[in-house]
Amino acid sequence: MIERLGRYEVIRRVGSGNQGTVYMARDPELDRVVAIKVMNHRVDNDPDYLVALRREASLAAGLQHPNVTTIYDIQLDNDPPFIVMEYVPDMLDNHLKDGASIPASRAADIAIEIAEALDFVHSQNFVHRDIKPANILLTEDGSVKVTDFGIARSMASSSTATAIGSVAYM
Repeated sequence: MIERLGRYEVIRRVGSGNQGTVYMARDPELDRVVAIKVMNHRVDNDPDYLVALRREASLAAGLQHPNVTTIYDIQLDNDPPFIVMEYVPDMLDNHLKDGASIPASRAADIAIEIAEALDFVHSQNFVHRDIKPANILLTEDGSVKVTDFGIARSMASSSTATAIGSVAYM
């Protein structure tokens, strides 16, 4: 288990996906809990990957909206590289496991908040391209936070002829 990443004190692992593993950590300088996304991909000898990570962090850091996760820091010179963001304790995926459902009124509220986040992202000329339950986080009060802008693109460069995203949700 990783105990420290840069200045951050790792508390526990909270999840993992294709791109990386997410940890809950403490930032001792600012005395707050954060989420750290540690990339699975090695960066040495892959400058294109570093460019993509910088783009993801820069894009997400520029999206200031109540329904979009906030990026606090990026450490690409470390091995492994990581992105530090707002910690959100729950995700929609946890409520839909094994065919579970949520009440229709709650589903509508969640859908509205996702739509508000995506409307904002689109107003900034970006498209997320990977909306799925694992990328919809839920705060302690139940508010929605859209996360994981790893394959987001500028609308000007996004192609409609290319299929990209999570296969099960496309």
